[in-house]
Amino acid sequence: MSPRVVIFSNQKGGVGKTTLTREIGVSLAGSGKRMLLVDCDPQGNLTKSLVESVDGGLYEALSAAEIRITEVDERLSLLAGDFRLSLLEKSLIGEIDAYSRLREVLADPRLGAFDLILLDTPPSLGVLTVNALAAASDLVIPMNPSLYSMQGTNDLLRTVTKVRATLNPALSLLGVIVNAYDSVPVITRQIRGEIEASFGDKVFATVLSKSIRLEEAIASRRGVIHHSAARRTADEVRALAGELLVRLGEPGGTP
Repeated sequence: MSPRVVIFSNQKGGVGKTTLTREIGVSLAGSGKRMLLVDCDPQGNLTKSLVESVDGGLYEALSAAEIRITEVDERLSLLAGDFRLSLLEKSLIGEIDAYSRLREVLADPRLGAFDLILLDTPPSLGVLTVNALAAASDLVIPMNPSLYSMQGTNDLLRTVTKVRATLNPALSLLGVIVNAYDSVPVITRQIRGEIEASFGDKVFATVLSKSIRLEEAIASRRGVIHHSAARRTADEVRALAGELLVRLGEPGGTP
């Protein structure tokens, strides 16, 4: 049975795609799931936040069907991204299989050993993001409770509609996660209310609060769940990971 593939995507930058992919992936691996994280962003921030160096990754997989998986720990693996993906993205424009390369890579039987695959995407709706949308079973949209936060999301949803119509009719919206939340300012509470009014029960019950502990976790290349001083943030991450499993209908989730 093929693993479910979850894409974290939003055209707007700085909304927490990489943070959520990383922290939820680390948390699920810690709870026993065999996880593969795929860095589809040429900036390679997910890769840099997990490992010091790699020997190839997604570039080789998309350009030469050569899959090089980096083991981060016992149950967490990475298909790394780097700047070469931007060159590949340009070269794929006009190719007949431009938007199906990643789907073909993830269909490789060797990846069937994973329980879940999480995709981190660039802050754009280019070839790499559309590849990820075409390969995914489920979409999670990270959003910041900030002004104009809905604008990029609306662009993404229009692209999702086109992808469903042409490339991946099975793609479904799993949910929306409010990231970098601060309950003190009235405006952020109001924007969270607007997000919930727009998306209803698609909004995850748990938010990920704004916290310096997340930056510290990235700097140490360890998940925030492994930092003893980050109890509140770690609890939020575990709750988000559990809710993700519930929404996927996977065992191990916490209703």
